[in-house]
Amino acid sequence: MKRKSNNEGSIRQRKDGRWEVRATGGMDYATGKPKRISRYAKTKAEAVNLLHELEYQIHHMRQIDPTSTTLADWLRYWLETYKMHNLKQSTYVSYRGYIEKHVAIAFPTMKLKDLTARELQEFYNFKISDGFSPKTILNIHRCLHEALKQAVLEQYIPFNPSDAVALPKREKPEIEILTRKQQNRLIQASYSHRYGVFIRLTLTTGLRLGEVLGLSWDNIDLRSNTLFVRQTLNRLEKIDWNGIGAKTEIVMQVPKTKNSIRAIPLLPFIVKELQDWRNVQLSDKAIAGAAYQETGFVV
Repeated sequence: MKRKSNNEGSIRQRKDGRWEVRATGGMDYATGKPKRISRYAKTKAEAVNLLHELEYQIHHMRQIDPTSTTLADWLRYWLETYKMHNLKQSTYVSYRGYIEKHVAIAFPTMKLKDLTARELQEFYNFKISDGFSPKTILNIHRCLHEALKQAVLEQYIPFNPSDAVALPKREKPEIEILTRKQQNRLIQASYSHRYGVFIRLTLTTGLRLGEVLGLSWDNIDLRSNTLFVRQTLNRLEKIDWNGIGAKTEIVMQVPKTKNSIRAIPLLPFIVKELQDWRNVQLSDKAIAGAAYQETGFVV
């Protein structure tokens, strides 16, 4: 264990070869004591850099000084403190991407108090000229506007500069629809694949990929020929990934909007094919015996 000065963290190499970085920062409200933070790295050099990052976050990001706090640091603090438990994981990950991949790169040293509507407008204009869609610009703006609104409420800035920008109009993308001939060719080809029933299900219902993957048998009423969309399944970045294991995880979420929660009538031939697919699952279960993992999902 290599220790630094008091409360400055430590680095040690584990038996599995990885390097563990430990630091103390923030409050553990369950115990009333300072919170211990652990992160992991593959090399000693990575561990040293990680320790510096942790110390910066602990000693600077949580001390909001209106005169010196950068825009990027405020956005990171706002996302972690105010939005982590108020956003769907997919939205949280998207906001984190907007902050780190766009705003922090464009304004690496910009102070929160110095940001102006003109600079924001020029930033949006640059993104548009660089090929980003109006939808992406609006999503970045939504993240920025919420964070800056919170800064106004806490009196770190006198007004919200994002209120004064001109935003691009959101254009509905032109959707390419398969012709009847193309649909027939796809349907015929799908019968040569084990999971082809889901291609046919998608064509006849308009389900999104996450909705198909999140579909469980209790969401299908084969007696009334109705399918209920109540959840989606997606692979997302972990919010609190600490260097152990995979960086992503399978996440079950409710659909993005209320309109996405819906009931869809099923054509009779699809009902028959879903029944046949259920029989395939039951046959697989009988063959696999105790090794079979029952999930309740249709896929």
